Amino acid sequence: MRRLLATGAFALLGGCVDIQIVGHTDDWAEYMVGKGTADPLAGQGSAEITLVKLGVTCVGKFRDYQPGKARGELKCSDGRTIKTESVALSLSHGKGFGVDEFGHRGEFGFYTNAADYERELEATQAEVARRNLDVAHLRVPAAPAPVPRAEAPAVPAALAPAAVPAPAPVVATRPALAPAGDKRLALVIGNAAYRDAPLKNPVNDARALSAKLRGLGFEVMSGENLGQREMTRLIARFGERLGGRDVGMFFFAGHGIQVKGKNYLIPVDAQIGSENSVRAEAVDVDAVLDQLSASPLNLVILDACRNNPFERRFRGTGGGLAQMEAPKGTLIAYATAPGKVAMDGEGSNSTYTTALLQLLDEPGLPVEAVFKRVRGEVARMTADAQIPWEASSLTGDFYFARPAAAPEPAAGSADDEADLLFWQSVKDSTHPEDFEAYLRQFPGGRFAEIAKNRLGRMRK
Repeated sequence: MRRLLATGAFALLGGCVDIQIVGHTDDWAEYMVGKGTADPLAGQGSAEITLVKLGVTCVGKFRDYQPGKARGELKCSDGRTIKTESVALSLSHGKGFGVDEFGHRGEFGFYTNAADYERELEATQAEVARRNLDVAHLRVPAAPAPVPRAEAPAVPAALAPAAVPAPAPVVATRPALAPAGDKRLALVIGNAAYRDAPLKNPVNDARALSAKLRGLGFEVMSGENLGQREMTRLIARFGERLGGRDVGMFFFAGHGIQVKGKNYLIPVDAQIGSENSVRAEAVDVDAVLDQLSASPLNLVILDACRNNPFERRFRGTGGGLAQMEAPKGTLIAYATAPGKVAMDGEGSNSTYTTALLQLLDEPGLPVEAVFKRVRGEVARMTADAQIPWEASSLTGDFYFARPAAAPEPAAGSADDEADLLFWQSVKDSTHPEDFEAYLRQFPGGRFAEIAKNRLGRMRK
């Protein structure tokens, strides 16, 4: 108490107070340290922090909007902007959070006492080191470099050559992807570091899928090895940001269980001793579906049907996840059929995510066709031991990768018409001979690259 009073007296007499700052991202991949000054009389202050593993420095100011509560903005050396909100809990300590424009969020504390700061810094560094997570997902996405346009020198009219017909356009052998054209937001979570039953691939699955989705026009929020509080908060922020978007997508890789017909996703810090503790320790899938109500078209992908690590403690609980009704405008995709168990995979990704990554960006496939082909690929890879399953109430069309409109064939171009007709007759085939026949007939055809890709997958 004496220290608090002394600090308060200093604030009143001297104006500014030096503060020290320490914090971490919600997934504990990165931590931050910094310093600043606060002027309680003026209700404002400034701060400078460093994101240590990223090597990024951020500087900004904050101002009270209520007594003891402040909002601020930090500009960072990598171009991002962090919005902050904080509250003073005592004369020597406070806490807050910050969010950048990419959805990355962190929590921090600020201290006037050096011993308190050093104790919190030591604990934060130890936890970040224990989790040992990569920070690549926290980096600012690189903007594509502009392509310089060469300017042709002016030619006097008298010396200009006579106009010649333009050459016929060259048609690409693989259709180009059209811009998405819709506003897409995805939340991708991978939980692997379970104390009782760790998994090998969920973090790899989440990182690979996040990269794939960004290439398909999604803005991606992500989390790795999240505890229940971190997971619940991230899902809530996802729901808040979903307003005004055309498409929402949620992906979870990790342990999932069913209890009495309800599905739960397991955080890495869950302490489940019996069925009765599941609701308090896990995340109800219904809570995820509630957050998706803000967008008209939603996708929920659960690669979460791996073995229930708590099954021996339960009575009458089956493996895998339970069947769920998809709300209107929603497709729910399961890595395997209801009540069955999915495989974590022998490679760097799960069996299901491996197939999903292969097929997600194939041009011109409606979303239902994507998952149909994923099902076929997983069944082939597992000799029918794992059969993915979907429940859909979609009322509109959606393409992960919509092809650009094909150029109109020249009048009287019988070859182009034959190419298209042949492709339409084989494109949904499951027999490699059909694609081989297409390639023999049209080795340089408009769909040759797609045919080769399909053949490659069938021969694996």
